[in-house]
Amino acid sequence: DNFKRRTIGSTEIAASINFQQRPEYQRNIAGAGIKYNWRWRRVNFTFNLLDLSYIYLPYMTDAFKDKYMKPTSSIRFSYEDHFIMRWGLGVNMSNRRNMTFNTSSFYTFRANVRTAGNLLYGISNLIKQEKNEDGVYKIFNIQYSQFAKADVDFAYNWYLTDKSRLVFHSGLGVGVPYGNASILPFEERYYSGGANSMRGWSARRLGPGNFYNNSGSIDFMKQSGDINLNLNVEYRTKLVWLLELAAFIDAGNIWTLADEGQAGGQFKWDQFYKQIALGYGIGLRLNFDFFVVRLDWGLKAYDPGAAPGENWRFTPSWNILKDTALHFAVGYPF
Repeated sequence: DNFKRRTIGSTEIAASINFQQRPEYQRNIAGAGIKYNWRWRRVNFTFNLLDLSYIYLPYMTDAFKDKYMKPTSSIRFSYEDHFIMRWGLGVNMSNRRNMTFNTSSFYTFRANVRTAGNLLYGISNLIKQEKNEDGVYKIFNIQYSQFAKADVDFAYNWYLTDKSRLVFHSGLGVGVPYGNASILPFEERYYSGGANSMRGWSARRLGPGNFYNNSGSIDFMKQSGDINLNLNVEYRTKLVWLLELAAFIDAGNIWTLADEGQAGGQFKWDQFYKQIALGYGIGLRLNFDFFVVRLDWGLKAYDPGAAPGENWRFTPSWNILKDTALHFAVGYPF
């Protein structure tokens, strides 16, 4: 009774169906879950008691099968039918007092941890279920994923004047597959580039590590990873009416924990700091208080995936089409 009097809480029950149609394959995702949300003073908690997902791929081209679905492929599991049963805990806190632009300095902190497959794996062991030819357990003849994942995100808004502020942001995420899985499901893997990440790159165009995709098209799976790092500094100032101007610097990348066939993509302590990309740019925003519409133009400064000697993009080989990206989005990036 004392807990209920001091907190604001809710129970959330959800179900979803997602259809994804691509030239190479079709992916359907059915999900359901139950979640508890509550607030204790300035801290918001989210507890996912049960979160279920069934990923079903009814169609893929022969060329796609030849490329990714061979028995020796390390990423085959991400494109097979699979089941995810996870739980998680999230924490969100801030000392922000109001939602207006004219405010004092404040911070926001978010952290999430979640695991999947542990209960199913324990039951499989308990009933002495036999593993298949790939050395994994299945439920209803469908492989289930097993992993642990944690994300931490911190942002500090430094109040300069009534019309300007400087924002520092850092984010780190790590996902580890184990037990019944050798790779994270595609839906749980990290990617870099885009409106809320490294804005000098289009979405999924950066990394992992210094891997360079020379295929001429986006390879969603190869340009994803198990580790994500984002470091950002952004200056925001109000111009006239609803219009704001921003200037930013971004640093970060993604990496894989295991060797998945992307040259230079695996995380190594003696190499990762050399593979941190750098970008910069400017942006315009329309701040309607209850939401923000923004347009950011990002430029590459240091590209770890470029040819040796051309990593710093201040050379004669600089290309405005390849070394810049334009992003339209709703909401601040952090």
